[in-house]
Amino acid sequence: MSTTEERISESIAENLVGAAEEGAALIGVSMTDTASSIVEAINQFLEPPKKTGWFSKAKVDPQIDNWSDRALPIGSLWGETMVRHFGWHWASLIQHDHDDYKVIAVVNDDRSLAVFPFHYCFGCLENHVYPTVLLAFNMLEAGTIPSQPANGFVNLMDGVRHIVSPV
Repeated sequence: MSTTEERISESIAENLVGAAEEGAALIGVSMTDTASSIVEAINQFLEPPKKTGWFSKAKVDPQIDNWSDRALPIGSLWGETMVRHFGWHWASLIQHDHDDYKVIAVVNDDRSLAVFPFHYCFGCLENHVYPTVLLAFNMLEAGTIPSQPANGFVNLMDGVRHIVSPV
């Protein structure tokens, strides 16, 4: 896939920080908490609802919009945590193989890796799948992510999978 990068505007950057603060409040952490505790809280928040009975799941509030009320603030918090802890950068990526689709991501210095935090959080919430946010963070922290070509913008979350199911 061919991808190019554009800088995000200062107003978008400011909005991302504000949204990250909303995300922190939503999941009960502070922006000054350790990166690992923030990421752990994000991961726990994104976990599927627990079963409340033999065959039922916890009820989901239909008035909550998973995109604007959850994925945007939590994704902003996750991205800001990556920026602060690993020195990554917010970027607007243009995916040319998909009709020049623009998407906001966080990318590492050599642009070999990218995380699409809003879409990933939304996917976890909508599809009730177990997140790998904490696993990806721990793998980055440990330096166990295989090298990728510079400027490849490889979606980190596509390759991070639990070996053993978390349930």
